Amino acid sequence: MGRQSTGALTTSEVLRIELTYLLKTGIIKKGYEIHTGLSWTSGARITIETNYNTQAGNYIRLIYTKTENEGHKTNHDYKIYLEEIPSNLGKGQVLYFLCPVSGKRCRVLYMCYGSQIFKSRAAYQNRIYYDCQTSSKMDHANSRYWSLEKRIENLQKNRREQFTYKGKPTKYALQLERLQEEQEYFERARWLPSAIPIRLRGVLYGDGLL
Repeated sequence: MGRQSTGALTTSEVLRIELTYLLKTGIIKKGYEIHTGLSWTSGARITIETNYNTQAGNYIRLIYTKTENEGHKTNHDYKIYLEEIPSNLGKGQVLYFLCPVSGKRCRVLYMCYGSQIFKSRAAYQNRIYYDCQTSSKMDHANSRYWSLEKRIENLQKNRREQFTYKGKPTKYALQLERLQEEQEYFERARWLPSAIPIRLRGVLYGDGLL
């Protein structure tokens, strides 16, 4: 794995691991232990091991080598734990990463600004910008997804979790559920061929590999 830039960055520019992607592609699968690899268009690649509801517990294990500016290489091998919580309106369970630095729940892990490990956006002192304001029409679904991610983050920040009151969903629970359902819609939409830049379509849907 190569070094990362230390300039101002957006969520689309940095290395990230999305929980939705891991579930969608079967890299995380309930009741299974899975060993595979993750790669990015930048050329970075890591080994990933996942355990979900097995006797070993719920976690992902990341194994990779980080190369610094002067060529020094550091090996990394660590776990990031997973946590299930009930859906706001009783629709099964929702899975989260537990950030290895802050301990807070998150759905996306990032590596940037010289960090040696993947951690949540909130765990960085330097801001990771959302790029929804500068997106093109072609990138609408992707931009809406990240815009909703920001709204969900702000809604959950420093908020005591109270999803029901006297047996009924609270306004907070209903709003959070609506935002999460809308985000899931755009998550599906942004993987459609029409939402992917032309220069990447051949890689994803042709003979190329990421």
